[in-house]
Amino acid sequence: MGIAQSVDDAYFQQKVKLGQGGFGTVWRAVDRKTDQFVAVKQIDKLQSYWQGAKRAEIQLEIDILRACNHENITKLYNYYEESRTISIVLEYCDGGDLDDKLKEQGWQLREADASAWTRQICAAIAHLHSKEICHRDIKPGNFMIASGLLKLSDFGFATFLAKGEKTTEDVGTPAYMAPEQHLLKKGSKGYGHSVDVWAAGCTLHMLVSGGRHPFIKLKNAKQVLDMDKLYAGTLDFGASMLGGLVGGAFQPATVEARSLCQRMVCPDAEKRLSAEEVLKDKWLNRASQEANLNVPNLSEQGYANHFRKLQQQLAVAEKQLKDAEERELSLKSRLQSQDNSVMVVTIPLTLPECMNRCYSCTSCSKAGPEHRINIDRVLK
Repeated sequence: MGIAQSVDDAYFQQKVKLGQGGFGTVWRAVDRKTDQFVAVKQIDKLQSYWQGAKRAEIQLEIDILRACNHENITKLYNYYEESRTISIVLEYCDGGDLDDKLKEQGWQLREADASAWTRQICAAIAHLHSKEICHRDIKPGNFMIASGLLKLSDFGFATFLAKGEKTTEDVGTPAYMAPEQHLLKKGSKGYGHSVDVWAAGCTLHMLVSGGRHPFIKLKNAKQVLDMDKLYAGTLDFGASMLGGLVGGAFQPATVEARSLCQRMVCPDAEKRLSAEEVLKDKWLNRASQEANLNVPNLSEQGYANHFRKLQQQLAVAEKQLKDAEERELSLKSRLQSQDNSVMVVTIPLTLPECMNRCYSCTSCSKAGPEHRINIDRVLK
């Protein structure tokens, strides 16, 4: 894999930057044979060396990706090592990430969709654990979206870890790290696969509470971790924890959703649910089946927002036309009872300028900026 040819021989790299990391850059590229979009993670060897990344660590990430084959995990297509760079060719995801969705939808996210997303998250985790892999950085920002599916990405902290074994390596994102990880320097004997489930539970809490993290609080106008609540696994299931916007009113998260979240965010690692157990949860399965999950990518969402605004502006234009027609009918009615000495005046009514940017209306696009509707008004 990646030995016989260079990355440029197989892929045309476009000047579209998808991301920037500490060791390199992710670019969009096109497969020269299939014309399929891919993402190329290009690692600068010298830069990564000076920042402390060992070649073995980069190879570990590649080996972990090669071991995975699941619809909710970003696919590795190929990798190439050249004199100055290592290029990892990955599945291209054009729908943003789950963190984007949380910010975009907030309280409007339906509980059924939150359940469906949680199911996909835990399906990816369960696959990793079956391959004796611990991800160690589960969080909304590491789940990309492609064709309506969540795709777990960024395996920089992932490691091979046999079931039942523990590690004491201090890595991860603090806000999503389990108590046994935070306590490594205070007597913790290490951690295992269950830290991924803890992080997934934090994500579920965010999905059913408008994006609010369970253990982040404001202190002196800054966001900080509430370590007391984190160590105790205390979740706020009061009035502030609200689900999606349904029928114009906020609905509280169901008892079943709260129960699953609490069992995932259990401070006792031995009592915490496994990913496989989460997937068997009745609420998760029932709610997921109810969800008509269709996750649009960000560009599609942008078009949807545009057309919603366009519809509002069209409604204004239609009201203008209706008012003008009513005035015309009123004037004609008055004139019928008077003499025939009238003057006909044509008054142009300009539709909103946005009509000229409508992507689906052929009449608007052909008419250009001078698109007008003439209304014959009869004046005495």
